[in-house]
Amino acid sequence: MDVYISVVSHGHDKIINNLGCLKSLSDRFNIIIKSNKQGDDFKELSLCDNVHWIDSDYGLGFGHNNNYIFSYCINSLNMKDDDLFIVFNPDVIMDSNSIYDLVSLMKKDKTHMGCINLYRNEEHTIYDCSIRDFPKLHQFIRSFLGFGNTAIIDKGTISDTTTVDWAAGSFLAFLVQRYKSLEGFDERYFMYCEDIDICYRSNKQGHPVVYYPQIKALHYAKHENRKFFSKHLYWHISSVVRFLLTKKSYTTPSSCLSHKAKVILD
Repeated sequence: MDVYISVVSHGHDKIINNLGCLKSLSDRFNIIIKSNKQGDDFKELSLCDNVHWIDSDYGLGFGHNNNYIFSYCINSLNMKDDDLFIVFNPDVIMDSNSIYDLVSLMKKDKTHMGCINLYRNEEHTIYDCSIRDFPKLHQFIRSFLGFGNTAIIDKGTISDTTTVDWAAGSFLAFLVQRYKSLEGFDERYFMYCEDIDICYRSNKQGHPVVYYPQIKALHYAKHENRKFFSKHLYWHISSVVRFLLTKKSYTTPSSCLSHKAKVILD
């Protein structure tokens, strides 16, 4: 099983180059970086074996960018159905051994879609709230009003491998055939909730996300959706509305993977 790591850069060249994580991982895994805006400088990094830099087709949404990378891996890198495709944030730090451990566990468990234990600090004492229950309208409202998010799962209560409703797109590992079956991310979501959506659709197909708490990584998360009148808040609210309105009966939209709509029954 080969591993393909998909990274979308929105001007994240400095943090990616400074962290050095992708350069280290490229010794053993395929790294595909797609710039979503002009000005990124990955010239030195792209000289490394197994690093591929796509510097074109700017301004796409999160899901669309990852679908684009997935198609590139299929068409240009000969990625196979039994390989692993990992959606990986630019600000995540993880070592090769942890990825190998994840691969081993997913193969043993025959997992089609997996996630890991992300932390917000190097000491691994502050959890990143990256696993959650499928949200309801009142939970979104509570969260926006600052009353907390009751959909968040307390990682401190989980010690063994388990299934969860959904995991953040900062790190999602897909068996390639699972990503194909889902026809990738729904590109109607420009940003926010596309991770909830793809986990929801996979769950409906009988393949929920499997959470591996023993596999740890650091996520330097920066959230911008709380700024009122910002484009991030607009994207977030519109994505929430789309998910809540469409989750009961799903038609998978056209994407760069396929132009045939597929109905997924509730």
